[in-house]
Amino acid sequence: MKKFIGGVLAAALLVSPFGQTALANEDEEYFPDPWYYYSAEDIEGHWSQEDMENMLQADIIRGVRGADDLLYLQPEAKITRAQFTTLVVRALELETDKPGKAFTDIGKHWAKEEINIASALGIINGKTDTEFKPDMNITRAEIAKIIKIAFDPSVTFEDGTPKSFSDLKTSHWAYKYIREVSGVDILRGKTTTTVEPDSNAKRSEASVMLKRALWLENIDLPTDEEVTGLILSSESDTLTALNAQNVDGLYEVNELTRFGLGYETGAYDAWFIDTFIFDAGETLTGEIASHPSMGVEAVSSRLVKVNVENFIIDYVQKDAEGNVIDEFSDDRSGEYYLIKRYGEWNVYSSDWLKLYLEF
Repeated sequence: MKKFIGGVLAAALLVSPFGQTALANEDEEYFPDPWYYYSAEDIEGHWSQEDMENMLQADIIRGVRGADDLLYLQPEAKITRAQFTTLVVRALELETDKPGKAFTDIGKHWAKEEINIASALGIINGKTDTEFKPDMNITRAEIAKIIKIAFDPSVTFEDGTPKSFSDLKTSHWAYKYIREVSGVDILRGKTTTTVEPDSNAKRSEASVMLKRALWLENIDLPTDEEVTGLILSSESDTLTALNAQNVDGLYEVNELTRFGLGYETGAYDAWFIDTFIFDAGETLTGEIASHPSMGVEAVSSRLVKVNVENFIIDYVQKDAEGNVIDEFSDDRSGEYYLIKRYGEWNVYSSDWLKLYLEF
């Protein structure tokens, strides 16, 4: 609850920029601020900012922790074969009991499990019959092939219009893959006429191509009622637990209905309310004070965007004697983003949660 956290106890003074809450009692447990995991220092103004931040909030891409303990997405850095393979496995929640190919160079590699999964499913190949070369930079052509194979069951590539590029010859090994992936606008040219198939891909390019593919999946789509109902129940069930001073209930609702940024924010709020409100003998109650309207703007097999209007929640905070010490409202209106994880839909981001990060 952004305004609650900002207004009730001036938590901005309690939360350090490195995600540790500075408490008067050094022995008291702190809880990590979601800002620590979801606010990157080097993406502002980059052409991929919106897409990369959204993928970060969905726990699909992850940043790099700098020596200053801040988070960096490194959009202009190259991405390796292991890193992109891991993104695909994570994004599609791929699993298998089949053995992967016996690559000799991944035995102790951090991405061994993901490489095994992807190779067992036929999504990736080695650079040779025995070596995967996990730390070699991946090319745009290689990404095109992986995306075509990985998303072939859920993206209708044949509905696209393949694009021609002056530097993509029919003899190129990835000619067919690049044409099919570019035909549905997942892969775009580096210029209006060139695609640079053999150039090394950047982290930004790989992230954006993966996000475009995810939004094109079109099997097992949810109903509008399924996703809008999830948004409303997530908030209303949280208020029910809040009004009953049921901390376990706050965590349970969060576990069932949120993911990524949404989950970490909900967990932080539950800890904050318990630590600084309930433990002080105070109460905080809330109610939905409006009749929100919701409309599904975009939908795919794993991602949904919903526009929510007129979503106002009123709060009242009272001290241990029952005296009102604060009254305020939150406007939760705006875009909501949902992701399907472990077979269930969850809220992972929203305009309100983005404001939380800015705060």
